Amino acid sequence: MKLFSLNARPPEAGAGRACVRNQLPLNPCQACVDVCGAGVIKVNNGKIEIETAGCTACGACLFACPAGAIEGITPPERAYRDGCLTMPLSLSAPSVNELLMWHVQHQIRGVEMEAGAHSGWLMAVAALNIWLKKTGEPLWNLQPPSEETQQGSRRHWLRIKDDSRQTGYVTPGGRARRASFPQVTEYRIVLDREKCSLCGACARVCPESAMHISNTSFTLNAEKCTGCGNCETLCFEKAIGAEKDIAAGLEILETTGAVCTTCRRPFTAWSADEKRCPVCRKHLFSMREA
Repeated sequence: MKLFSLNARPPEAGAGRACVRNQLPLNPCQACVDVCGAGVIKVNNGKIEIETAGCTACGACLFACPAGAIEGITPPERAYRDGCLTMPLSLSAPSVNELLMWHVQHQIRGVEMEAGAHSGWLMAVAALNIWLKKTGEPLWNLQPPSEETQQGSRRHWLRIKDDSRQTGYVTPGGRARRASFPQVTEYRIVLDREKCSLCGACARVCPESAMHISNTSFTLNAEKCTGCGNCETLCFEKAIGAEKDIAAGLEILETTGAVCTTCRRPFTAWSADEKRCPVCRKHLFSMREA
């Protein structure tokens, strides 16, 4: 059996099956487009396309995608030592979403950089600290390059291996970030009970299982929500959506089981007074009458 091929090509950069646009063509999500500094990610006929020739491999799209759907691009590899990211620093600063993963996966708490240099990194750390302060997490600091880092830079130019530091990367995607920070939320799931018919379409299409409907309750779990927009896109009544909120909690709304007087099928209702299921309510001429 052939284990590998010298002619094997890496997968082309693009949005895979997990992309919410590939699941629901009407989903307007373009999180990756909005953060691409090189402008090489575009929407073409409702699909995400990446022009790889101009891609700088900054990784911003990987950490912005709520579904972790970007393929063919690897997260940036960075150097770190003693709880700090070290030089050489990338020309394009990392996103707050990426730095959050360094915070939790490698316990990074600062960046070594020269004063007055790397203004993009300075702004990124400042934005990160605003987020961390709201959530009670330890803040990051800036430190001058250590002697080990300066010696490592010389080794880098002389092509001498530097054993005093480590290199690595972090897991991208909204799902990984939500799992890493369960104590805070990014979105609040907003439901209009007056419009909601409890049809269950939102729960079935949510890739994070942030919603669950039963005969006793409708659970909205903001801890899992990545703001992908699937629920809002599919909801026929436009009764549900997501709003940015770092302090949303688990919401459990009471429901009840009922039997439709028209089609005789069981359904979930807000009140025992409801007599017809959501489908039969849409058929004005008793087309589903048993």
